[in-house]
Amino acid sequence: MLWIAILASFVSFLDSSVTNVALPAISHELSDGITTQQWVVDAYLIILGSLILVAGSLSDLLGRGVVLHAGLIGFGATSVMFALAPTAWVLILARALQSVAGALLVPSYLALIMSNFEEKPRAKAIGQWTAGTTVAFIAGPLLGGVLVDSVGWRWVFGINVLPVAV
Repeated sequence: MLWIAILASFVSFLDSSVTNVALPAISHELSDGITTQQWVVDAYLIILGSLILVAGSLSDLLGRGVVLHAGLIGFGATSVMFALAPTAWVLILARALQSVAGALLVPSYLALIMSNFEEKPRAKAIGQWTAGTTVAFIAGPLLGGVLVDSVGWRWVFGINVLPVAV
């Protein structure tokens, strides 16, 4: 369970940091300027913020594993949609849909740890989870920059599929 929680949070944290690195390249390729950059970020954050509490309630009702699984599948599918987006509007729509999947992930991974570990092992599990998310924040800009400069911004979002598949 711990590795699932770590991978789920890793994907969402990695995505946040690589997106910011890819924004100038996205704007340049799709020729839609700063407006696209703003909506790529805002569509995700506004919807994510508004659905986190709902997703937490769904997690309590349906089970943490079920909601986390749905969030991971949705996150992977929308990452592919995001990577293949032919226009700025499709890109923004994919990002908005991805935020719904992200909202399913966010309350589930820590709740999964809290419910599956006793008090002493829980502290160690939370430490390991925190280390995993820290690695995602550090690796994101580096990995994003390398991918944008070498193979293109679309690959930045294609990489989300690998941890989701794992």
